[in-house]
Amino acid sequence: MNIELNTESLSRAVEFSRENYSAQLVVMQAGDAIVSKSFDPSPVDVFAVQKGLLSILIGIAEEKYLLESCDAINHHLAPEWTNLSPWTEASLTIETLLAMTTGMDDELNELGTVGQSWRYNNTAYNYLKKILCLHTDMTLNELSVEWLFGPLDMNETRWIDRPQLLPDGTPVSGITSTAADLAKIGQLILNNGNHNGASIVPSHYLKQMTAPGSKENPAWGYCWWNNNQSHHRQPFKEHNIIKGTILPTAPADLVAARGLLENGLYIIPSLQLVVARTALPRAGKKHRERFEQSFWGDILKLNENH
Repeated sequence: MNIELNTESLSRAVEFSRENYSAQLVVMQAGDAIVSKSFDPSPVDVFAVQKGLLSILIGIAEEKYLLESCDAINHHLAPEWTNLSPWTEASLTIETLLAMTTGMDDELNELGTVGQSWRYNNTAYNYLKKILCLHTDMTLNELSVEWLFGPLDMNETRWIDRPQLLPDGTPVSGITSTAADLAKIGQLILNNGNHNGASIVPSHYLKQMTAPGSKENPAWGYCWWNNNQSHHRQPFKEHNIIKGTILPTAPADLVAARGLLENGLYIIPSLQLVVARTALPRAGKKHRERFEQSFWGDILKLNENH
């Protein structure tokens, strides 16, 4: 099967993006930008796309021997940071926070089995940031610039504090970025963690990061979605098993970091394709769903040659 970009449909997809409250849209193939549209040049809050970037930072920290995915969280944080029993809390690892298999709700109460039950948990996830900062004696922005944003020339990306606090008073952070900056992360993944001849993040970590993280939700890895599973679960609807892939109109090898509104970073290795899209604050959920379900079918033309 030969797959090629349909340039006429791609033009329609760009117009569709403009009409549906996109801030920026970047499409890269084989390292070249074939679309770079800025409907609003300002960096925007990309919401849960940040999880994909933080996961990469965890991989870099692991390569620096600062931590391991199998580490118990209580090796890094003081006990009783959750409302779990001491022995259950002791079984939580960095991997369970990345894979969202802590078995806890956002109030850090027990809802399921550690390592098995998939529950989208923003509170537990944010403790990964605290662990990184504790080990480096740097702020999240400082270590991100040194390890990732700086080497990739992501000059429009930075962490921002949100008004929420973790139970121990630690601020919760978001991230602002542009589609152009996010596309650099996508290209890094396509290049197996290498940039300009230097290794930024180990390729073996990227492979694990985008692999199924649990049986309950195999479409979720270490804070990245993959599109080649027969079923999946969605955040905050964990009890519903949804048949099929997360994006039926997209190729099966797609991996993605997805956030609220229209924010997303999508990578298709078989096409050497990266798509990054950021949204204006007034964009609604229905626009993201329209984009994700229609964009791929609109820009891809499948020609089957037998």
